[in-house]
Amino acid sequence: MELELAINLIGLGICVLIGRFAYTGYTVVASPNLLRLTLAFISIAAGFVLLATALYIDEAYSRIVNTSGLAAQAIGYFFIAISHGLKSSFDFAPKPTGAFLLVPLAVTPFVIPGNSIEHIVRSISFILLVYVSIETMASYMQSMRSNTLMIGSGMAALAVAELMAWYNFIYPGSFFYAALIIKVAGFGLIFVPFSKFGLSGLGRMNQIGSGI
Repeated sequence: MELELAINLIGLGICVLIGRFAYTGYTVVASPNLLRLTLAFISIAAGFVLLATALYIDEAYSRIVNTSGLAAQAIGYFFIAISHGLKSSFDFAPKPTGAFLLVPLAVTPFVIPGNSIEHIVRSISFILLVYVSIETMASYMQSMRSNTLMIGSGMAALAVAELMAWYNFIYPGSFFYAALIIKVAGFGLIFVPFSKFGLSGLGRMNQIGSGI
């Protein structure tokens, strides 16, 4: 339990920092994209709070709180997806076409009888993350920018984490902590480009917003 709490708190801290950097950019340039990213990471951070809270409440309610945390994070992934991925904020790369056609393939591993609400929420998160990671990696192939690669890799890591967490239902205890660690690592990869912009000042934030 202590390890799970520590991992959730690390994820919470990373998402709060990313949300803060995105909000700082939004206050300067009033970019809708940066506002959506701010809301996305606030929602994801709230999800981490709920997941950590579920560890310390009665078992009768912990499942509900845990599922609510996953749902809050799925909402965050949705905001990221509708902002056309983080690549649009950083690189202004042309939006690749046809990538969304690959998304239905992502749901295949989750189609089993008796799916619970938690299964459904995880499948939605997985689909959104696969979509964003495909879009971002396609953009990287065009721009070859390291920030785009890092963000795409982070999103892909989040998708892998959701997949491993789902398989943990089939093989209990085998992938749980690995999924948590990969999830936090994914957010860490996404955090690095944001931290560069935060440390380099608001001038770069203004450049980001002007291209949206």
